[in-house]
Amino acid sequence: RRRRMDTLGMARRESLACSVLVSLLLLVASAEAVSLQHYNPRGFSAPFQARLVPSRFRVQSLRGGEQSLEGLPITKTPGEASTGTVTLKLSINYGVDGGSIVAVGPASCFGNNDINRAPRLQRKEGEKWEGTVQVPLTEGVVKYHYVVLAKTHRYEARIADRSINVQGLPDGAKVYVQDSFRSPKPATLATSCFSRAVFGKGKTSKTLETQNPEVEHAKITWSPNGKSDSDGVTVRFALFAPRMDAGHSVWVQGKPAAMGSFSDSSKIKMANIGSQVFIAQVEVPRSEFPFEYKYVIVDSDGKPVCSEKSNRKMTLDGGDAGTKFVLKDEAFNYYNPVFKAAGVAIPVSGIKTRDSTGIGEFLDIKKMADWCVRSGLQLVQILPINDSGEDPSPYSACSAFALHPIYVQPKSVCSYYSSKFGVDMSGPLGWAQSLVDKLNGNWKIDYPKILYEKKKILDGIFDAVGKEKILSDKDFTDWIEKNSKWLKVYAAFKVQMEKEKGFNNKWFDCTTWSKRVTEAENIVNSNGPDYDHVVRVYFTQYHLHCQLKEASEYAEGLGVALKGDLPIGVTRCSQDVWAEPNLFKLDRNAGAPGDPEQNWGFPPYNWDQMHRDGCSWWRRRLTHMEQYFHAYRIDHVLGFFRMWEIPKSGGGGRYEPNGGLRENGLRNLRAIQTASNMMICGEDLGNVPPEVGPVLLELGILGLKIQRWCDGKTWDYGYLTVAASSCHDCSPCRLWWNENWGEAERFYHEFIGQGNMPGGPPDWISQKIIKMHAESSAMWTINPIQDYLDMWENMRSQNPKSDMINRPGSTDGCWIWRCHKRMEDLIDNSKFNDFVKNMLKGAKRGEVY
Repeated sequence: RRRRMDTLGMARRESLACSVLVSLLLLVASAEAVSLQHYNPRGFSAPFQARLVPSRFRVQSLRGGEQSLEGLPITKTPGEASTGTVTLKLSINYGVDGGSIVAVGPASCFGNNDINRAPRLQRKEGEKWEGTVQVPLTEGVVKYHYVVLAKTHRYEARIADRSINVQGLPDGAKVYVQDSFRSPKPATLATSCFSRAVFGKGKTSKTLETQNPEVEHAKITWSPNGKSDSDGVTVRFALFAPRMDAGHSVWVQGKPAAMGSFSDSSKIKMANIGSQVFIAQVEVPRSEFPFEYKYVIVDSDGKPVCSEKSNRKMTLDGGDAGTKFVLKDEAFNYYNPVFKAAGVAIPVSGIKTRDSTGIGEFLDIKKMADWCVRSGLQLVQILPINDSGEDPSPYSACSAFALHPIYVQPKSVCSYYSSKFGVDMSGPLGWAQSLVDKLNGNWKIDYPKILYEKKKILDGIFDAVGKEKILSDKDFTDWIEKNSKWLKVYAAFKVQMEKEKGFNNKWFDCTTWSKRVTEAENIVNSNGPDYDHVVRVYFTQYHLHCQLKEASEYAEGLGVALKGDLPIGVTRCSQDVWAEPNLFKLDRNAGAPGDPEQNWGFPPYNWDQMHRDGCSWWRRRLTHMEQYFHAYRIDHVLGFFRMWEIPKSGGGGRYEPNGGLRENGLRNLRAIQTASNMMICGEDLGNVPPEVGPVLLELGILGLKIQRWCDGKTWDYGYLTVAASSCHDCSPCRLWWNENWGEAERFYHEFIGQGNMPGGPPDWISQKIIKMHAESSAMWTINPIQDYLDMWENMRSQNPKSDMINRPGSTDGCWIWRCHKRMEDLIDNSKFNDFVKNMLKGAKRGEVY
């Protein structure tokens, strides 16, 4: 009413209306307060009233336009669990020959995650399996998943475990549970890569207004104490719907009057309980069974954008006589059965913008995201960005938590203090711009020079602002407190390392240091002699955090995910080895078999020790990483199954463990998977044991295919795959074509054409290679930016040899590559961008529905 009056400009009537409205609200609030004990939403009986909050003040409408919960009772807080048990009658359709199905979960009634102790279902007829489970009401929300026990076991998705809340059911109640097998393949779409970025687009306040309301599962109960009408059946719909664009919502509609009789205006909006699982609940008279229903996704304006092709059917067949509670757990049937997307791979160091200080910086990721939007890409994949000190290799980290100071943008640090505290930063800002002018013309990274200049200017900015003012910044000190567990140890490590370099000729192995981590608190003490150095470390890490966070959130808001890289190990001279040496096998080195044998020089993980505290180090590491990333690549994922371990003192190595690979890989990977909601991609190249593929599939972890290193048939790739034309550890396609003539010729004749193979290759061959990847059966195609640019002759670098990033086994010319095109120029090249976008669109990459 008030909005209409604003439009008409009727100020006096608006004032009167406001007064009346305030009075009415006061009366309503008073009535609610007085009569809360008498509050009785439709269908709820008296014993449940005290645990409810009036819907007008609690949650948005869950039904088209009506301000009520419409059958979805939500408690203010989960009440105390009742005593007694309920019986779940599980039912699932699944075709399996010569095997069986169990329902396994963490609760004792589901076998404590042990498939040998889990309740076993019995085959009833055809593909139908049934079983019963007695669940104590004290369990509240109980999780479980199905495992098909056969010659080759098949597991349900572990990313989004199914669950049931038994709260609100009376002792002795029976629930007929109709499940459908939840495949790991679409479950990967429930990770934050999609929910926060690709589909979620940052989940802004505007999009949240029209999306499904988020409700804690433990707060959704059944009809009060199970006392529904004698003729009524309470039906709960649990829908897995991972693919929904920002601002869109999913609804259920059906034939019964309680479901709106298929009227669009009376369909029921579902509640989001997390992991892209949505709940709705209705009470349907038994006389209306069986009935038809379906799910529909609508946009922010309420218009249907994706409706299921055909209606579903709800029956009570298989339920016990007098069944009063039914749970239907299923997945949305999309028109397009699979979602596929595309991304670009580029190290942060290789991004070139007009603001770069001789190397790509975190804030340059924003321009990469801009280019992705213009080119139809949904992801930016980068290399590791942790502090590696003076070593230019991003895989030689001296901390699993700290970011590399070389990626900070000094101009942004200056702007932070001038805008926030009014500090005159004109001098340092001029200095920062002079470094851009001085270093940004280089087409190769001068790593030592840039590192030196960055340290010098950061010290200059620190001195210009002053330690006292820097420490007066509450945001800064709050961040220190929040990150103190790793930050203080890292600062102490950096301080002590500089001292060890002065007298310890084995300083590169922190197990030889004169001080242990137990003295870290003394080193970082505010009254100690090293405190100025310590605060400078905090200062640098804080601004790195702010800039990477800004870039990540910017990309996320555009629907572009940021994918990081998890190195397989950390160096012996690292904060992690110094702080927790028991987590590493310090008497051995990791490597790989071969002639010659590869010795990587870092200590293997002590997994037995790590599992003693639930892999706390991994959980802390990945929780920290999730601040910035939506996905990550595991470098050498085979190392989570077994590792080639070489005695530090010398001699030949061997695989550890040499057996039980499936159990070992599943245990280790599951531990890190549950530490975050990021999408995981495993680099599973090389000599891959047969146990690896099934474990990755079960966990919904993507594998990697480099076309030249497999049979090249991109159309036969598994769905949970990243299809890549090349990577940072090999030559880009154009260089490979020239350096590996025999392989390239075989590739040409098998996949491209007959007759003489052209040299170069011409740009149309580069286009063919990228098109094959775009049209592949893989969920993702993520190609290096060099291979994208090679699709047009006038976008190519002058010399393909300059496009190499790393040459394994060599240090010459490694990690110095910078993209030969500035991002601003790429963003403005609409013809090339449209060409890439149309190619990807033609392959249906990025189509949500």
